[in-house]
Amino acid sequence: MCYNYIRYNEIAVKSDFIAVFSDFSGGRFKLKKLSRYIKILALALSAVLTLCACSGDGASSGESSSAPDYSLDTSAKVGYVYNEEISRDNMTFMFEKSRKDIETALGLETCYVDGVAVSQFENAVKALKNEGCSIIVSASHVFANSALSYAKKDKDVYILSYGGTASLTNLTTFRPKLYQPAFICGTVAAWNSSSHKIGIVADDLMYCSNGVINAFILGIQQIYKERETDVEIIYAETKAQTETAVNTLEGKGCDVIFSYQSNDYCMYYCDSIGMRSIGFTNDMAYSAPKYGLVGYYLNWATFITDTVRTCINDNFMAEVYVGGFSEAFVKLTPYSAACKKETLTIADTLYDYVKKGKAKIFEGEIRDKDGLARVGAGATLDDMQVLAMDYLVYGVTYIDNIIDPVPNPTTSDLIVKKEYVS
Repeated sequence: MCYNYIRYNEIAVKSDFIAVFSDFSGGRFKLKKLSRYIKILALALSAVLTLCACSGDGASSGESSSAPDYSLDTSAKVGYVYNEEISRDNMTFMFEKSRKDIETALGLETCYVDGVAVSQFENAVKALKNEGCSIIVSASHVFANSALSYAKKDKDVYILSYGGTASLTNLTTFRPKLYQPAFICGTVAAWNSSSHKIGIVADDLMYCSNGVINAFILGIQQIYKERETDVEIIYAETKAQTETAVNTLEGKGCDVIFSYQSNDYCMYYCDSIGMRSIGFTNDMAYSAPKYGLVGYYLNWATFITDTVRTCINDNFMAEVYVGGFSEAFVKLTPYSAACKKETLTIADTLYDYVKKGKAKIFEGEIRDKDGLARVGAGATLDDMQVLAMDYLVYGVTYIDNIIDPVPNPTTSDLIVKKEYVS
């Protein structure tokens, strides 16, 4: 009897679900109505969720991807230029997966130089060339201009440049739509906040910083209206600054922290003090096993491997590649047990609409934090316009920047390395 009752309610919920999420105008989903729809869906779900635990394998947010197995000429070498020192804890780890895939799938030798300052980019490339590298992966958006300049004068190398906006005969660039997972993360944060105060700890020099933060805030507003939830931002970079930022936000009443930094330390620290968090990681069990809600990450190993293959096959086609959910270029980790039960259904539904292009994240009207209209009603920003955002959207109630300029930043010794971090 209980089984039939649950099945009956599941059917009813699905019927309501289809009804409320099938409101289209000319084939385009009306995102502005989503907040009301999500609340209706949540109420409909509650009867079922109290009877049976919400479970899911996270298929839409944890899709697997592997590089195909090629039999190719293995004489070419691939060199990576990293801005940070390679670590299990920062974004270099996501690039290191592609380096392993190149060795496994293509049989090529790879190496890298890490801790490279922007001013050292050319010398880093030359160090890799001296080791026989003819294909260079520029593994930080801070190198985008340097990679473009170098590619113009050295046609003997192919360069794959993260974060660039232009291509050449020997240069291809790739950019992630990180604002897509940030948007879903905003919904997750709002749904799991009890205080209606959500904190953001960010590095303002991250790729597309304003676009990612704005998407997160707009995601919050799918659950709550613009000023029903306070969004408080502190810009921080080092571990000490990150701890100060989290402690300050906790003291101001924030009960969920969203991190947009190049490492997962914010999530680790939040976990140590019992604060729920969302951040840049592909392994929640490693970064925040107790209180992490969901993570977002870059899944570009297959793209990089396939592009390297075109280099060694002499059919390289320069492009400016922009990838999001639909290309599996950016991903979400499975939602953790720390999330409320309704999170999976609500967030995955929105995920599906964003992935299919039915929900436009940056669709007007959008106002900045001072109330000035920046995107007109009905207008939609494209990727380049999102990248160029120089403002924060309405709903931000507090901003502070505690990043101190480093007078004598460390530079790389330009030693070429091959080992991996575990």
